[in-house]
This record gives sequence, structure tokens and C-alpha cells, in this order.
Amino acid sequence: MSELQRDEKGLPIAETGEIIPGMTAQGKGIKCYVHSEYAPLKACLVGNPSEGWMPNGETWEYANMFAILSDEFNAYIKKYGGTNLKETDPETYEKMAMESDALAAAYRKAGVKIIRNETGHTPDYLIDYNYNWSKQKQFTLFGASAFEVFGHCLVQVWESSNSNIAELTHREAINEIFRNDPEAVWLTMPPHFPNVNRPFPGPFISPGDPRIFDKMVLLGIGVPDPSHVNDLSTPRSSGDEWGAEILRRMMEPFGWKVKTVYFDSRLSYHIDCVMSVLDEGLLACKKGALWTDLPEEIQGWEMLEISPEDQKLGIANNVPLGNKRIVCHAGSKKFAKDMEKRGWELFEVPYSTIYGRIGSGVHCSTASIWRELD
Repeated sequence: MSELQRDEKGLPIAETGEIIPGMTAQGKGIKCYVHSEYAPLKACLVGNPSEGWMPNGETWEYANMFAILSDEFNAYIKKYGGTNLKETDPETYEKMAMESDALAAAYRKAGVKIIRNETGHTPDYLIDYNYNWSKQKQFTLFGASAFEVFGHCLVQVWESSNSNIAELTHREAINEIFRNDPEAVWLTMPPHFPNVNRPFPGPFISPGDPRIFDKMVLLGIGVPDPSHVNDLSTPRSSGDEWGAEILRRMMEPFGWKVKTVYFDSRLSYHIDCVMSVLDEGLLACKKGALWTDLPEEIQGWEMLEISPEDQKLGIANNVPLGNKRIVCHAGSKKFAKDMEKRGWELFEVPYSTIYGRIGSGVHCSTASIWRELD
């Protein structure tokens, strides 16, 4: 047996070359640390259009998530679900690719360092990683499905089965970050139960569920009616109470609190399409979207109202950059004016095709890995 190759720090290194060429270098000079969603964004992982496999909406997993979306949306999923849009709807795929590239360009313009597969290809064994049990192939536009970072802790959270292995595509960059950041800690929530044709037993948390504050995670739990809040026999649109409890036990030793709020899942299956954390002391939310009160730590914060039109546009699914700058969907009327009046700089990205066909916006395509107060 040959001796392991080791780097200058004595850590083992791979002998077989990179899975994604150039990925290791993208992790250099980056810390694993998130103070809050309103701290300046310094580095993030961003989705890419290398593969266009649409989710199969026939499974319980997706039928539960997509039930609240429009008839037009579900008709599209029924027609193209389980197919590669590169082949079955190339016109839509090209629009999605342009929108994904526009998001990456917006981050670069704002001075944010990004980790992204720029090769135009993802290996088949990663695309097919979950296919044996889920009949879902990976859809690479979702960057946020890789993980969430709370403080120095990178926590793998398992998104829907066609996107929950996004971290693997970027593993070489993450490894490089951890090699050079001795404070970084790698944790994981329990992975998916391998059956998408029935309600799985959990625990479950999606990257669309947490809203991140200083030393506090607020998890949104979606139900279609307030009477379902205390009825655990009714489906949750995404994350569940058991997942929240597991995350609470996981993060408590690191000094973090985990709280929950219930929201109207008829608006979206994830709270990041309903409520935003814009800045310290400033939230944004559609009126009437929350079924329960916010935790006492943030009850005094100002709440900017998101109009119904802007909520449908996906404006809540934004990414604050810190220092009164924000990446958001183009086309907003009220939200854009409200933010400009407050002196904010908007990096508006065309994302209507991706949001309209997949129900996921710029926040869903972004995993923040380094946010730190200046």
C-alpha cells in the first residue's frame, strides 16, 4: 500500500486529481463563518446550469411541496418532470442558464467571492446519486441545498432529493476552506429517509427554512391553516418540529438558540419566499403570512410590508449583502421603491424563468458560507 500524500500541514490530499477542475482553488482565502443574514456577505456557493433535470412531481415528496403552487406551474412539472430540459425544453433551459449566470455576475459585481461549478458539466455519478431510491436526478441550479452556516458551524441540511447533494459537487472547495480555517466545525442533520412515496418520518430541515440572526436560528414551519399548528398529524410543507428540536440540541453547545415560527404554506413551501431578514432591526414580510408570533428577541424589529404582487414575484427570496445592499429579483415595484427610499443599492437579477418554473429564487440558488461584521 502506497503512503498517503500530505500537504504542508500534514493533512492527507487526494491522489486522483479534482472531480470538478478548479474547484479547490475557489476555496482559498475563505472562512466558514456566518454571524447573521444581515452581516456583510463575503463568500457564497452559487448554483450552476450544468444540468437541467426537472423534479419528478409524481412522488409524495414533491406533490406535498408543489400542491400550493399554480395550475400553470404544476402543468409544466407534469409535462417535463423527470426530464432534462436541455433536451426536452431547450428554450426554457437557455433562459434559466442566462438567469443563473446573471446571478453569479451580480455577486462578482458586488465584490462577493463565489464558489461555483463553471465547467458546464457535473459527473453522472453525482447527478444520479439519489436516483436508485428517489427516481430524482440532481438539478444543479440550487446552491442553497448544500448547507447552512451558523457561526463557525457548517450544518448539512437535506433538501429535496433532487438537490440535496449540491455540497458534493463543491466538496473540494469546502475541504480547502476547512484546511485553512481551524475554527470551522462540520455537522450534519440526519439524511433523508429513502422513501419519497410516503410522508417520511423526519427529522427534516430544508435550507429554505432557517432565518439567521446573531446567535439565533428562526425556523419557519409551513401549514395551510392555523388550526394545523398544534396538529402534528397534518403535513408540514418543508421542515418539521422534530427537525427543529434536533437542530436545537445540535447548536445549543455552540451558544446558539433555535426558535420556530409558523407561516401560511399556501404562499410558499419555504419561509424564505415569505419573510426576509434585511438588516439588524429590519424584516420584510407579506402581511398576514405568519400564523404565530415572532420570538421575543426580534418582536420589536421593524417589519417592512411586502405586497402580494411582489411576494408572487419572489421578492422575499432575496440575499442581503450588508451595508444597505441587496440582491433581489428584477421587476419589483413597491419593494424596490421602498428600499431605494431607505438608501439601499439593489442588484436586480432577472430570475422569472427559474422562479416561475421551479418556484425557487436567488436565495434558493445561494449558500452563504462567510458573513462577518466589518
